[in-house]
Amino acid sequence: MRKTPAEPAAKGPPTAASRPRLKLALLALAPLLAVPAGGYACWTMFIAPAPAEAAAAHGDGAGTGAAADAKPSALPPAIAAESSFTHSFALSVLVGELCGDMHAPALQAASAAEARSDGVLVNLSWMAAARRVDLLSAKSCGHFFAEIEDAEARATQIAAGRGFAGQAEPKGH
Repeated sequence: MRKTPAEPAAKGPPTAASRPRLKLALLALAPLLAVPAGGYACWTMFIAPAPAEAAAAHGDGAGTGAAADAKPSALPPAIAAESSFTHSFALSVLVGELCGDMHAPALQAASAAEARSDGVLVNLSWMAAARRVDLLSAKSCGHFFAEIEDAEARATQIAAGRGFAGQAEPKGH
């Protein structure tokens, strides 16, 4: 007697016999998906217009004379405050208690010029200097003096070249 199954097996998860067909189908579809992706990448690299050209084409005027009209972005206030002459002058005043007084007339003049041009910068500079001096120890006095002397030399050099009286100094040294 021959045994024959009464019903065929119900569809379930793929069997070992159907897995090679599934892999073959996925491998056949992979190049078909890679072609559009490669075409888009090629278009963005070589064919697509630059953002300035695209803006000019849309008529918002951003592309006309963009190189001539470009302005550098402003420094964030915290960075500008810590790189100003006022910050160095504030350090020279605040360090005097623990390390000894330091005479910095060029920094004082530069600080006064910055105060005339940007009072917020001066306030932020003094606050940043106070935060730094809060961590001051007798061992770090030399580092602060070197930084202050360097800033004093740059302020003296700028004062000799342009003068601080009546002119706004750049924010940062």
